[in-house]
Amino acid sequence: MKYSALLLTLMLAGCAAQPTVKSWMDPKSSVTITAQTEPLVLIRAQPAPSLNERDYAQLTAIEVNRMGERKLYLVAILWGSSEPWSDESGTFKSAFKQVEVNLGDRSVALTPHTGEVSELGISQALPLPIPGSSQIYFPISRDDLRAISNSTRIELTARGIPEAPRRYEEWQDGRRSLNDFLGQLPETNRPQS
Repeated sequence: MKYSALLLTLMLAGCAAQPTVKSWMDPKSSVTITAQTEPLVLIRAQPAPSLNERDYAQLTAIEVNRMGERKLYLVAILWGSSEPWSDESGTFKSAFKQVEVNLGDRSVALTPHTGEVSELGISQALPLPIPGSSQIYFPISRDDLRAISNSTRIELTARGIPEAPRRYEEWQDGRRSLNDFLGQLPETNRPQS
């Protein structure tokens, strides 16, 4: 009987949901980084790639807290299914120099952070789904993140190359994790950047 209870307890513990938000201290800069753990994943819709090749944009919200100075970023992790994935020409990343996130009733225009990631207090990149994929950090407001989490449909258009915009459609939902992330942020009276 006691082993049955122990087995049941262990089985229930294994069924516990994984956390949807993670915090850690950067080992070099000592800033606290909080991130959603289940990203929104978008798949390239137009222009359509070949049948066997897909381009993805994984969107993850993070907060960088440097001694009470809090900054929010939407991190786009760009990758593709071609093996090995690389962007040696830089066209994939340059397409994301200007981004528009369409939320149905409103759009959010984003411009990437142009300096080094270390300037943000981040010495180690977020885990990458594919070796060689790229990360781009977009400063974003809490209101814009809230609009993304409350939207029913998300489309992203990378407009960095005006003659060849790339449109991405939602493929995998990460709103629950984004809502949990927003719920962990402290409320402030002043606007948060």
